[in-house]
Amino acid sequence: MLAQNRISSPYSRFGIGSLFNNANTYNLSMGGTAYALRSPMHINVANPASYTAFDTTSFVFEGGLISNFSTLKTDFLSQKSNYTSLSNLLFGFPVTDWWRSSFGLVPFSNVGYKIVSNNITSIDSLYPEYPDSVFRLSYQDKYEGSGGINQVYWGNAFKLNKNLSIGINATFLFGSIEKISATEFPDSATYFNSRTSKTTYVHDFYFTYGIQYFKPLKHDLTFGAGAVFSKSSKIKATQDILSETYTIGSGDIIQPRDSIVFKNGGIKGDIIIPTNFGIGLSLKKSDIWLVATDYQWQNWNKFKSFNEKDSLKNSWRAAIGAQYVPQKAIFPRMFDRIEYRLGFHYSKTYLELQNNQLNEMGFSFGIGLPLRKSKSNINFSIEVGRQGTTADNLLQENYFKFSLSVSLSERWFIKSKYD
Repeated sequence: MLAQNRISSPYSRFGIGSLFNNANTYNLSMGGTAYALRSPMHINVANPASYTAFDTTSFVFEGGLISNFSTLKTDFLSQKSNYTSLSNLLFGFPVTDWWRSSFGLVPFSNVGYKIVSNNITSIDSLYPEYPDSVFRLSYQDKYEGSGGINQVYWGNAFKLNKNLSIGINATFLFGSIEKISATEFPDSATYFNSRTSKTTYVHDFYFTYGIQYFKPLKHDLTFGAGAVFSKSSKIKATQDILSETYTIGSGDIIQPRDSIVFKNGGIKGDIIIPTNFGIGLSLKKSDIWLVATDYQWQNWNKFKSFNEKDSLKNSWRAAIGAQYVPQKAIFPRMFDRIEYRLGFHYSKTYLELQNNQLNEMGFSFGIGLPLRKSKSNINFSIEVGRQGTTADNLLQENYFKFSLSVSLSERWFIKSKYD
């Protein structure tokens, strides 16, 4: 699966983990803007209404990789991590003159962290002969998480008229998230270590609705507007819980002593993914340049997992992006057809720690390289950003993301003609 052990971020401990941006390489290079963008060569999963941009004779395929290099730091410590993973597999094709369809596989969220906290506590004497003595006991609290949720979707878009389209993504969410919390006494033979492991399995449908409107203006300009909406959904899930006490033998081998297991198909419950809403605007000059802006909001105050809240806050995200294609000649060379893109995004995430709602910001740049004698291209994107803060003993993550994708547009739906 796409979203297993992809990241290393303590912030993925909360909610359902670090959420994946549905934007492909093309959109990521423009700050992640997507709601009012459409292209016959790129599959814009973020707004299903965009699928009507596919032409009537072509089959579109898009596959991408993403690499993340991050530095986690506090006021005193820092740690580097990185990963490379498949980011998406997308397919798009026409059905009729007014109906287009798409399907694919994309990550939804990722979990990956390992935290160790060293502590010391004072306890009263255990020995009658020393009733007034106080002993200092050292112990470790450990937190570890891995896994994630994937989404396989089938989307359909419909032209209501030449300017207006609507669409829907029917997404099946699946995957598992394991979270372990433990308390260990490395210097004591008197106390047993203890830990609890919770593994949550997700398996249910989730729907996203989209609309796009495009109006030609004077001077080869086109104005675009788009919106997406996902209503609050109860996602079916099951959960296995294992609680145990144990000792640690030679070679750090865990030797269980007592355990309580809740399995037999798991504990049934729901994960509430709250309402999500996004709008976008764009302005395009022929095939030479375009600018776009997005705003997205999600009601994470309503999040629950197995009837437990996680103190999440409502999140919002704003982005702006642009693309420019030189095309200086009537018959442009390949160099003249290179697409140059840049963007910026800023967001308030759903995490609030130490009375600080964490923000995230990033700058992006990318290019699209056309392939000779083809509508296909290769896309590169670079994003430099930051999440969190070192204030109030919190953690700041500085990251560098590199994304690569190939967009192939092949003419498949042409009737053969015979003399």
